[in-house]
Amino acid sequence: MCSSDLWREGLSILNLRGSPEDPAFLAAVQSALGVALPVRAGATAEGQALRVVWAGPDDWFVIGARGQADTLTRQLRERLTGLHAAVTDVSSGYTVLHLSGRPVREQLAQGCPLDLHPRAFGAGQCAGTHFFKASVWLWQLDDEPCFELLVRRSFTGYVWRMLELGAAECGLLTRVFA
Repeated sequence: MCSSDLWREGLSILNLRGSPEDPAFLAAVQSALGVALPVRAGATAEGQALRVVWAGPDDWFVIGARGQADTLTRQLRERLTGLHAAVTDVSSGYTVLHLSGRPVREQLAQGCPLDLHPRAFGAGQCAGTHFFKASVWLWQLDDEPCFELLVRRSFTGYVWRMLELGAAECGLLTRVFA
């Protein structure tokens, strides 16, 4: 189940590059992560304690728990030894925004050009897009609906401000705690 809107700070975020047409690459990644890579455009995969987000034909984001970046990087690099692949820890450059609730589609639609209607975009799907002027990756976790956005850390304030500005129109309340 999804919880209230929040920034998920400090997650382990890796960028993984390699050939999905190489069976050895696919097997090594599955062995390291415990989940098969999503090789279909716009797909995600969920493992025990991580999510893999398709970012391109040979490009994925691996998003794990806080403090696991070194472990995930080491596991991937060990199993990918000798293969044409790259693993880069990008945790310090990104954060994830978790949004849930009935009006979340309308809220995102104010600044995102994607068709987020359930018939066009559902659970397990992802896409690179923009939210107003900030480049983001977004994916839908479930049918509640619950979304997460991967946002460059330098744009978190901007994205939050744009969410606040559109909240009233979508029936959301913004609370400020002093």
